[in-house]
Amino acid sequence: MIFHRSALPFIICIIGIAGFHISGALAEEAKVDVCHVPPGNPENAQTLTIGESALGAHLDHGDVAGACGSAQAVGVGESGIRSQAPCACPRAGVWRVTNLDGWMQCNVLGLKRTLKGADKNDGAIWILNDDCSTIFSEAYEKEREDVLMDRGRECLFFGTAPGEEQGAKVIFDGAYKVENEEFITGEYYMEMSAMGADCEGYSPFEIEFLKPLDENDYPKLEAKMQKALENTRQTLDEHREQIDKYLEKTEGGKAFGGRTGGGGE
Repeated sequence: MIFHRSALPFIICIIGIAGFHISGALAEEAKVDVCHVPPGNPENAQTLTIGESALGAHLDHGDVAGACGSAQAVGVGESGIRSQAPCACPRAGVWRVTNLDGWMQCNVLGLKRTLKGADKNDGAIWILNDDCSTIFSEAYEKEREDVLMDRGRECLFFGTAPGEEQGAKVIFDGAYKVENEEFITGEYYMEMSAMGADCEGYSPFEIEFLKPLDENDYPKLEAKMQKALENTRQTLDEHREQIDKYLEKTEGGKAFGGRTGGGGE
């Protein structure tokens, strides 16, 4: 759904894949994150950024200081027991990915190049278990990888999609931050080696919910998903040694700062 398979041509001719996009502006009042927990519907908790002066009012009606899923997002429920706010879960359905500007560099070229993103592609997100700890992102385009995403530290989802293109070994290391059930921000970090060149690339992206899956199509779509999932797991198994070496070398991967270190899973 996110990960491009064909990265080898960059070694011959620099091409775009998807720069680091930071939004926001300075404000007179300090801003703080709060985990908003809708009354009677805690499963739909979501992180809001508010003015510091408004924090007290939010805490008074049950919201929790800090981003949802973070270590500081702890409140007191009706039982009097302090509990962490639940992680947001994406809706199962059809999603659209927008790849933002990124960068790529190869050691033989001796330069780092900003690359344009902006291309969009669609895919499906399937929730594989009741606690939403594993999701499956299914690509609709052949040149993109299906990927299994597991929830790790700070409610982030991580996935690794390895592959081989024309003799070049490629690893796409991705992470999702579920902002709310209909919007995900994420990034991937890519490493590849071929013809004596070692290349790396980075791309942030946004994923927006488009529509639920048509219930009348479930039998056909589920069979398609199960086949794609089987192929993805087979690919992961075939490249397990390659993945393990990469994760060990990078201390848990590089997307969103890695799966471990500074937080742990």
